[in-house]
Amino acid sequence: VENNKCLDNIQQCKEYYINNSIIKIIFGNLLDSQAEVIVSSDDSNITMGGGVSMAIRRKEGTGAIRLDVSKRIPADIGDVVVSTAGTLPQKNIFHVITIDYGELGHSNTLTEISKDDIHQYIIGHSIDKCFLLLHAMDMKSIAFPQIGAGVAGIPFKKVAEVMAEAIGRN
Repeated sequence: VENNKCLDNIQQCKEYYINNSIIKIIFGNLLDSQAEVIVSSDDSNITMGGGVSMAIRRKEGTGAIRLDVSKRIPADIGDVVVSTAGTLPQKNIFHVITIDYGELGHSNTLTEISKDDIHQYIIGHSIDKCFLLLHAMDMKSIAFPQIGAGVAGIPFKKVAEVMAEAIGRN
């Protein structure tokens, strides 16, 4: 069910009710979100070197997030690493691993798997894991960017399709 009762100060917003959840699609700056958790795409070493991840690192400013994630690297593609949000208003950052510079380009087993399948796995698996973590941590709100649409190079249309499917089943 669609409802247009989004926040007054946000011009591009759609609100949907699915089961007992409200899903808001908001076009804007993820760092302005009031969600308890914000999600960021990153590489397996969580360098926070580009896109949303870099913006989070810069806005937080103290290095607390990078110090926290440094204890949990390297991570695997499609995995989600939870960190503090440091000085940001959120409770946590969920770092979705979309790039593995060390393995993705060198693995012989991946030549038999299509890029489409890899993208489907990265996005779908990470969203499923984000929702599992959200519920396990007893939190109610999460804000996602278009996972993998930046530096990871996953096409926007593919990201939108897989995210909609994954969010719908959670």
